[in-house]
Amino acid sequence: MKRLKSTINSILLVSIITISASAQKAFIRSGDKAFQSMEYFTAIDIYKKALTQNPKKEEKARILFQIAECYRLTGDTKHAAQEYQQAIKSNYDDAVAVLYLADEQMMEAKYDDALSSYQQYAQKVPTDPRGANGIKSAQLAQQLSAAPTRYVVTNMAQLNTKYEDFSPAYADKRMDELTFTSTRPGTMGDKVDDGLGQNFSDIFDTKLDKNGKFSAPLPLPAPINTPDNEGSATFDKTFKTMYFTRCADVKNKGSKCKIYSVQHRGNNWSDPVLLNFQVDTVTYGHPAVTGDGNTIVFTSDMPGGQGGFDLWMSQYNKKTKSWGNPENLGTAINTPGNEEYPYIHADGSLYYSSDGLPGMGGLDVFHAALLSDNKWGNPSNMGSPINSEGDDFGIIFQGNTSRGYLSSNRPGGKGSDDIYSFYLPPILFVMEGTVYDIDSHRGINGATVRMVGSDGSDVSQKTDTGGHYMFGALGANDRYVKQNTSYIISAGATSLHYLASNEKGNVTTVGKTESETFEKDFQLKKPKVGESIHFPAVLYALGSAALRPESKDSLNYLVRLLNNNPTLKIELDAHTDQQGNPKANIKLSQARAQSCVSYLISQGIDSARLTPKGWGQTKLIVSTNEIMAQKDKKKRDSLYQINRRTVFQVLSWDYVPKGHVMTAEDSMKMDAGKHAKVSGQEADSSGSAPIPAEDMQQNQAPANNKGGNNNKPATTPSQNNNAVKPKSH
Repeated sequence: MKRLKSTINSILLVSIITISASAQKAFIRSGDKAFQSMEYFTAIDIYKKALTQNPKKEEKARILFQIAECYRLTGDTKHAAQEYQQAIKSNYDDAVAVLYLADEQMMEAKYDDALSSYQQYAQKVPTDPRGANGIKSAQLAQQLSAAPTRYVVTNMAQLNTKYEDFSPAYADKRMDELTFTSTRPGTMGDKVDDGLGQNFSDIFDTKLDKNGKFSAPLPLPAPINTPDNEGSATFDKTFKTMYFTRCADVKNKGSKCKIYSVQHRGNNWSDPVLLNFQVDTVTYGHPAVTGDGNTIVFTSDMPGGQGGFDLWMSQYNKKTKSWGNPENLGTAINTPGNEEYPYIHADGSLYYSSDGLPGMGGLDVFHAALLSDNKWGNPSNMGSPINSEGDDFGIIFQGNTSRGYLSSNRPGGKGSDDIYSFYLPPILFVMEGTVYDIDSHRGINGATVRMVGSDGSDVSQKTDTGGHYMFGALGANDRYVKQNTSYIISAGATSLHYLASNEKGNVTTVGKTESETFEKDFQLKKPKVGESIHFPAVLYALGSAALRPESKDSLNYLVRLLNNNPTLKIELDAHTDQQGNPKANIKLSQARAQSCVSYLISQGIDSARLTPKGWGQTKLIVSTNEIMAQKDKKKRDSLYQINRRTVFQVLSWDYVPKGHVMTAEDSMKMDAGKHAKVSGQEADSSGSAPIPAEDMQQNQAPANNKGGNNNKPATTPSQNNNAVKPKSH
């Protein structure tokens, strides 16, 4: 396009009123002519001069609207909104001014104001779907801006200028070379595009060096770049054929854009060839090619579309070596608005920009999955921060990865349109914690922590000198803790003579959408030989050694403990309170200890590891004097309860297993993978480590059992927090 220069003829010796009226009409006619020729910057200057001539009220409102239109079409959102407001205040008679004001308010992220304007327009023109669609957009924009996706978007300041820089494309198989469109100084020719107020655009090329820096962009040579507008390039998968858009002036018809192909051989380019399906009176642009190179998708305002610019496609006929008649992508993709800048992903899905679908303002990037050959599903908005209140377009991806580049005129850029990089950071999970000695509260060096996953993974590691463990990175490109997987974590140090605990941590990443660090600490008990260890309550029938059914759950705790500590030998110690005959209590307690041993043997525990011992009332925790000092019978009963107990003590760690014995690792695999149980075994609900019996005196819950022959000890309170605590990254 050429700059249109207006010549205003002055007429001497004419009255001021006559000069004003004549000049006013001349300015308006010249402004309208420049506008129709898409010379918007020229039109703005002329229209503003017309306003100085005090036009009539109706004409003033129209001029203000035309100025707003010029600003809108050149991307000056702020001034466009101001001029639309002035036109509306001047009673401009077309309600479309309210609609366009709402559009500009969206592009300023003034979503509440935009919503109000769209609602006004919907009331004025209820039959126009743009009002209802605008209301949806304003509401959606508020939701999307409040809940951004995980994409990270960064301005490519190294490539951008204060001019327009947009539509990047990968230019080689290594994807370390880019072409893009720019109006920066250095373009071919010295013409200025009056539609933009900048140089005519050219296609530039830049390469990424080994240090990750781009070379100084250089324009592609002739015959690709010309004094006209060139841009929006794309390549086939061989990177030997480039398709691009050229917009040339057509006399008295403004600028018409066409798609060309050009062959790249070494450092040479062939002459551009016009794709054969195009006609002179229609605009075509923004080509994108499918992976097989047989289909080209592009934007056009050709007849038969859904609205302004639609996406169309043409298929290549290898026999005739020509492109077929264009087909509209249909209403699933196109709208009454504008659909532009298509991109075909390596997986076949379609990305493009639209201002006709609900979005955040201006052009938004949408994604449509491939359903079948050249058929795509319903589009979905890419959300923030890929999209913004501005125009977001020209997206490309680096192969099958989730990184690439896009173009945007969002706030904060260097120019009107800038190139941005983006990537989707991985969701990273870490499992960490510390294994402590339950008595000293110090970290245990050399404890083994194991993590078994629902995906079949099974890993373990030793704790460091501070007792700390961490499952994080697994080599350079993998992680221990993966997405959509559940894990069971446990710790042990049997080689250090710590009792393997039944305590386990449960972690799941199923449904997690953010990186997270999970924390789980463990406490292990290192018993001294001869030290009494409390475990969950063992209950007996009144005055009998017969185990009550619920006691088997308690003894299953010991089954697990012994299976998880296969070299351990223990003594089962049964105690009564001081009520009843001492000799009878000795006999009863011995029988009860034997009942416990017999049950453990029935569950596969070797009798050589077990020694039953009945102590009767010889090892009281609470003396008779202390009990009788209590006036309240319930309190006395609770103290008797403390004396009635079954505990165990470690005799040695020198048992040699005979044949196969279930290990701690076996138990973990059963829990994590198959959810199987050893016959009769149930997990201890408290998940706590064993606790010395003498430490339990102040923590026992009161009970109402009577007599030394009804030995029913209280349940152990949990000493450990079995929950895994997540910590956000």
